Amino acid sequence: MAPEVVVALITGAAAFTVSLASFPLNYLISQRARRVQTQDLMGRYRDPLLWAIHDLRSRIRTILDEDFLGRYLVNGDDFMRPYAYRHTMFVLAQYLGWVEVLRRDVGFLDLGSRHRNRKLVELLSIIRRVLFAADLDPVFSVPTGLQRAVGELMIASDHATPGQGRCIGFAEFCLRLDNDPDFAVWFERVEAGIGEYTHGAERGSNLLIELNARLSDLIDLLDPDLTRFPLRHEERSRYRQQP
Repeated sequence: MAPEVVVALITGAAAFTVSLASFPLNYLISQRARRVQTQDLMGRYRDPLLWAIHDLRSRIRTILDEDFLGRYLVNGDDFMRPYAYRHTMFVLAQYLGWVEVLRRDVGFLDLGSRHRNRKLVELLSIIRRVLFAADLDPVFSVPTGLQRAVGELMIASDHATPGQGRCIGFAEFCLRLDNDPDFAVWFERVEAGIGEYTHGAERGSNLLIELNARLSDLIDLLDPDLTRFPLRHEERSRYRQQP
């Protein structure tokens, strides 16, 4: 066999071997890049959703443990009375807004395993049903369709990241309540429910206790390593879900 043929065969074999060896490496690199990209995307939605869950649960705990609504809606001054109404409405609306953003932009959060993904969908579904449970308290009693509508109204375009939704803040929420009747009308039922709960002769708490438990489960699921809320297990509540 001619020397040039031998050299060509050796060169071709070497190139083929290198390509075979590099295929798994390239595949692993591309897989890792996709995982990083997915984690980054999920983080952009998971973290604000987690904060919204935390804000809502914190308000529920102040209502249950410290009689927040009774202190400020019944006995509050001219500043705290409207603030207590509006901020309580806001934390619920903010949660519904981020759930709607998630539904529109992502569909489903990928938490890294089928079990955790299924648990997330299950908890969100339970909370949706609790918010319109006819046999529980009137506070936060919001029909399913109204939950979606409130969530839609809370979404604002994020100019820094086109195509990615975000929720309006508390200042804009209050501004729109004051100046946009078409916006404010969607929150009349929520406001009425808060008032009915606060001034009711026999104030219940079953809905809030259930929401507190389910929101706590959501926080544990989304922050299992206590990275974002490291001190949450030191919180004390008479209504903490029993293990």
